[in-house]
Amino acid sequence: MKKTNKIILSALAVLAGLLSCTNLDENVYSSLMSANYYQKRTDVIKAVFRPFEHFFESVQRYVPMQELPADVFMTPQMDSYGWWDGGQWSDWHTHTWEDISGGLVESYLGNFWVNSYQGIAQCNLVLDDIKRLDHSKFPDIREAEWDSFEAQLRAMRAYAYFKLFDFYRNCQLITSSSTEENEKIERKKQVSPEVMYDFIESELLDCIRLLPAKEGNAGPGVHQGEFTKAAAAMILVRLYLNTEAWMGYKAYDKCIAMCDRILDGEFGNYRLAENWYEPFDWNNETCPEVIFGFPASFGTTSWHMQNDRRTIYGRGLPYNSQSYLEITENGNRNPRWHLSPSYDNNKPRRSFSGAPYNYRLGCPTQKFEKYPGDLRYKQYKNLSSNTREGMFFLEGYIIDKDGKKAQAHAGYDIYLLDQVGGFMTGAPTGDITDPARAASTLFNGDMNSGLYCVKYPFYPYGGGYFIESDYTDMRLAEVVYAKAECLYRNGDKSGAGALLNSVRKRNYENFRSNIAYVGSDSGTVVLDDQEFLDELMREFIFEGHRRDDLIRFGRFEEAWWDKPADKDTHHRIYPLCQSTLELNPYLVQNPGYPTISK
Repeated sequence: MKKTNKIILSALAVLAGLLSCTNLDENVYSSLMSANYYQKRTDVIKAVFRPFEHFFESVQRYVPMQELPADVFMTPQMDSYGWWDGGQWSDWHTHTWEDISGGLVESYLGNFWVNSYQGIAQCNLVLDDIKRLDHSKFPDIREAEWDSFEAQLRAMRAYAYFKLFDFYRNCQLITSSSTEENEKIERKKQVSPEVMYDFIESELLDCIRLLPAKEGNAGPGVHQGEFTKAAAAMILVRLYLNTEAWMGYKAYDKCIAMCDRILDGEFGNYRLAENWYEPFDWNNETCPEVIFGFPASFGTTSWHMQNDRRTIYGRGLPYNSQSYLEITENGNRNPRWHLSPSYDNNKPRRSFSGAPYNYRLGCPTQKFEKYPGDLRYKQYKNLSSNTREGMFFLEGYIIDKDGKKAQAHAGYDIYLLDQVGGFMTGAPTGDITDPARAASTLFNGDMNSGLYCVKYPFYPYGGGYFIESDYTDMRLAEVVYAKAECLYRNGDKSGAGALLNSVRKRNYENFRSNIAYVGSDSGTVVLDDQEFLDELMREFIFEGHRRDDLIRFGRFEEAWWDKPADKDTHHRIYPLCQSTLELNPYLVQNPGYPTISK
């Protein structure tokens, strides 16, 4: 195992087997975390980092809640082979999650609410345990370490509240494990957005004071998975950047100031990686761009890349592509994350005359093709057991090393298209085989429909590097882009362009003036709202940012492929599901959604 982080991995190895993330038994957990459990230093460490694994598991709900209601990805129904699921994938795409007892609302939105509060409860329990412990009985734990342990838990709890606040805005604020305290009516009620915002901000500012700074000039290394000053600051960057969209007043100057503290090295030495792929590669714990990530490894905890239902990137590969990637021992691929199409169905755009869509949003491949020589916009290929090139499965056949083409379950050769329709055997020539599925809609897809983004590498199963990438949650490029956006919103487009160029130059074979933004590198490209939003997509595609970006730019309600424009803005926050409202009669439904009689 490449990780030597005893704090994180011992916590995961010992405690992940004892407690289920999705069926948490609080009685067992409370018994486990009793005073009898804390006998030595490692017991304290395992307890402190147990909630971190819980929140790592939650990425399989968090990323879909950020990406699926946005414009870049889609989940079409392919032939008659699933991904219908009661229409929930269409509901995501078209913003039609009005049924609060339905599959999407209950299985994702309700589950994320419950899962988040379970993790918060874990943080509260261990925080209260630490306060009750006699520190003198642990002579190998310095007082500064006790402060750091508490700050780790408080930062993770604040991060959980940040995500709840983003999604639901009106949330309960619970900071104690006391049953008596939490049974009080005021704890069962939601607090105002102003109260929650102030809590998140004050908690993180205090955590910055208590948490350790990054050490050394490389990546997080053995401290991957721990909060640092910069990680807490990064959440504040996100909070301040979104303040105007969420709260109605601006905090761009506060965002710039926090970005500068990170960029100037106050919290440790972070720097941009030389190559775009390093923050996501198998050894990304060594990458100096990574600010916070969850440690992962095949055979232990790797929620983001496994080939099962609790995954993100494991479902981002084309059907039957496992032979091409040489990962056949990990099961067949059942893709969910297709790129939204850039072209209509009259003919494919490469070999035939094409009809590109003219939607301002979506059409991601058109945005990547806009600037020539993009090192990311190449066919994904494993160059060895631990190196790769490209970030996409592009148009064409998927052929393994023996020359065999990947086939659909119906028997036809898969030929990927940047389109959606019933092409089947006609895909290589751009002809629709099934006339009933000629229209480009979510319901008319086949196994050829849509290209794929491969953000994290899937190296061959037998080389020792399969699913070795940690989940990168925060990276320095986001700090640069956040500051650039604040400058842009404050009227300094030249300063914003220079900052964006400082990252973008690594993404192109020849970063010429016709690619660079006005501001540096003799750039000639004018930066406006549309270009900024397109660039955010190119840099942070498939990182769980897009919903927030669209809302911040006022574009979330706009039409895109197979989605009409929204009638109003109430979908910017999610509803509480029926089961959540039934369990707590003091909760109030968010505006625009149906509630239940109580």
